[in-house]
Amino acid sequence: MPLLDVKFLKQIARLQIRSEDVFRGQFKGERRSPNRGASVEFADYRIYELGDDLRHIDWNAYARLDRLFLKLFNAEEDLPIFILIDNSTSMDFDCPTKLECAKRIAAALSYIGLISFDRVSVYTFSDQLTPIAPFMYGKAQFPKLSQAIEGIVGGGETHLTACLQRFLTETKEPGVGIIISDFWDMNGYETGIKQLLSRHFDLMLIHLLSDEEMHPRLSGELQLVDAETGQSKEITVNEQALVSYTERLNVFFENLKRFCLNRGVTYIRMNHQTPIEQFILRDLRRSGFIH
Repeated sequence: MPLLDVKFLKQIARLQIRSEDVFRGQFKGERRSPNRGASVEFADYRIYELGDDLRHIDWNAYARLDRLFLKLFNAEEDLPIFILIDNSTSMDFDCPTKLECAKRIAAALSYIGLISFDRVSVYTFSDQLTPIAPFMYGKAQFPKLSQAIEGIVGGGETHLTACLQRFLTETKEPGVGIIISDFWDMNGYETGIKQLLSRHFDLMLIHLLSDEEMHPRLSGELQLVDAETGQSKEITVNEQALVSYTERLNVFFENLKRFCLNRGVTYIRMNHQTPIEQFILRDLRRSGFIH
């Protein structure tokens, strides 16, 4: 069964990933570029030089000033989009798993990027960074990219910062970075995100959690085992313990949200059982990340 059905793909075909920043592309696209080229958006003038295209001379300016000026336009180029999917063991939780939800989100955003003639690249991260698909361009590449995303499996501990540092060593250009994760990392998320921002990435964090994580239905004497590290702890789950858990979880949510807000990072939290149609067509559009 494919990650996304044809009806949904038609619904998102006219959407586009929004970026306030301007990045240098490699191919013809639908984005404003720092390079000068030939498009419909006027940018500036410069004095004509021998060999310049005569079609871009402003003859009205020549009639007034008796000097040749060349019209410059903003080139329309592709936007580099990097999608990083957390495939650690903690994402392989519940049924369907958080990872399955993450793959559907990644496939939907990949399709939106490809159909807008942006370049899309996909990675997974857990205890290591793994390139799943190199930069792909154009709608025709979606079946291949979707198949690569569908084949992602879970496993390993979360080492977000180490993986993002590796990502930066392998990436020669900034762009839009989309991180889909539950952000359950004992080492924190701050350092890696700050390093991406220092390289001028336009970031979107999709915080993916299960209903069981947000509203655990547990009680009694239990031994909890960390899915990633294997460490265990015996606890007594009662009403007081659940209230304390909820309070600490909300602090974690608020700190991550504030961290993103203070740095211009788009942040959205999602229950992994939310229908993909609702998340993309309503929630992400409300966030302003797509339009």
